[in-house]
Amino acid sequence: MERTALSPIDMTLELMREIFYGVSQRQDDALLQTELSLAQIKALVAIGKGGEPSVGVIARKLNIGLSAASQIVERLVKANLVERRAHPRDRRIIQCALTAQGTAVFERFQSGPRRLAQWLDAMQERDLKKLQQGLSALVQVIRSHQDKGDER
Repeated sequence: MERTALSPIDMTLELMREIFYGVSQRQDDALLQTELSLAQIKALVAIGKGGEPSVGVIARKLNIGLSAASQIVERLVKANLVERRAHPRDRRIIQCALTAQGTAVFERFQSGPRRLAQWLDAMQERDLKKLQQGLSALVQVIRSHQDKGDER
């Protein structure tokens, strides 16, 4: 049976699928091991990346109301994943910070991107530069289509 060569687009899509699969395996493991809702995971990640944001900042990042964000944070506090702290200069502002347990959960959700960074670090510099060049070209195409409002 004769095998036909993949087109450059099909080959690129296949390579990207393999990369995404390698990264997402760790994310899937983290999702399967958690009892958190998707909204709670999003809030936990926002807090982990946000440097002790207020509930208002979390609400804006998640594009939800202040009341909904407050309820999500309350559930994370009850699960011992987040703690509330008074802002050091303005006691009216309550900040959210990950507990040690919350940091461990956050780190599990960050394991995929960390793994990708390790793979990139293991690449030869010339290959990494070629990859950057190709990805830059793809990003330019994406941005030009976004600027035109193109949904393709």
